Amino acid sequence: MKRKRLAAVLLTGMLSMGLLAGCGTESTDKGGDEGESSGKKTITMMFQGVTAENDFETTVLPGLIEEQFPDVTVEITKLPDEQYYTALKTKLASGECPDIIKVQPRHAGANAVVSLAEAGYLEPLTDLEFIQEEPDSAKEDMTYDGEVYAASTGLSILGTWYNKDMFEENNLEIPTNWDEFLNCCKVLKDAGIQPIVMGDKDMFVTQFGLYQIAANQLYPENPDYDEQLASGDASFTDEGTWDTILDMYNTLYEEGYVDESSLGLGQQQAQQKFIDGEAAMTFDGSFSHAAVCADGSAEFERGFFPLPANDEGEDTYACIAGASGIAVYSGSENKDICKEILQSWFGGESDIYSGWADNDKPIISWGPASENIDPLFQLFADMYNEGKSYYFCNQGWPSGTENEMEAKFSELIGGQGTTVKDITESMQLKYEDLSGN
Repeated sequence: MKRKRLAAVLLTGMLSMGLLAGCGTESTDKGGDEGESSGKKTITMMFQGVTAENDFETTVLPGLIEEQFPDVTVEITKLPDEQYYTALKTKLASGECPDIIKVQPRHAGANAVVSLAEAGYLEPLTDLEFIQEEPDSAKEDMTYDGEVYAASTGLSILGTWYNKDMFEENNLEIPTNWDEFLNCCKVLKDAGIQPIVMGDKDMFVTQFGLYQIAANQLYPENPDYDEQLASGDASFTDEGTWDTILDMYNTLYEEGYVDESSLGLGQQQAQQKFIDGEAAMTFDGSFSHAAVCADGSAEFERGFFPLPANDEGEDTYACIAGASGIAVYSGSENKDICKEILQSWFGGESDIYSGWADNDKPIISWGPASENIDPLFQLFADMYNEGKSYYFCNQGWPSGTENEMEAKFSELIGGQGTTVKDITESMQLKYEDLSGN
């Protein structure tokens, strides 16, 4: 019952919350009523995001679908996050939801797949051939109650970007456990090099380090931890869980391994300091690839490794989440053709798939597109396929829990007298408030 109350809260409350503000919308109108009157089926799609030049979803995808499915006309709308969440909530409530929509994995965000599936808004896709060929991790990200409800569009990775030249000049190799990582930081600091730069003024970057530690210290020991949080059988205040994670991350600040000015830097400023050669490492994501690999005032080779927050002798786990998913509205009158479209889109043998892989360049660890993965992400893709990774922690929590964690951790490193115990207690209270437990 608590799990159902959590999903209800997520659906009714989170759909009205925007994660990022944006501007502009994009809609493709390929016929509307005229298409229906000509005997063609009109398939409507609504995606979230900001439309870029030569945008795949709005510019390329409609033509590819209509070429392969000549009896179909495609209408696509793309909205920035906040507008998307508002529009989706309204359309679901009115029963006029587009045939195909974009969702987020697990409990992440205002269009979380678990909430929408439990409310009955999504059509199961479990039996589709391409779903069966996905790795278990990809299916789990889009699963509710044993059914898969969305097609994963790839991977999103948290890791440690590093300056390979600095490591080589100081005879350092990629560390394999936490003690080795701390030693790397010490060697760099003793050499007069700032080990890590973070943009903690943008508090969301706190997640980039903490979730990597949790992937090694919490979930391998108890992969059902988030389920137990929801049922009331676990708590953020349990000894040896989040207190350990927060203590380990805080050590990097206490030792001066993270730039002492981090609270005065935003994410982009931290990225700039990294590419200018002013720090050896930064915790960030695959989504920041362009920024951290841009030209700066220093020339050096970049590398990307999972933060080894594991104990000596234990395996390292990466922090990898499924990216957004593509789902079919359960109330659609065109569910069968929508499933055929998704099979073609993600099945690996069509022009739609090739167009998606070539234009969107998703990080895929399975299927033909995996052959073109950026070498920087290959290790992570292998770990994902081997089951040596865990999702972003906030994907298991009601939206807003992470904000409490970020704010309180900022107080801790800002010297405001906040303790690790204060953080875990605040996280638990916020979780209970948001979930209704």
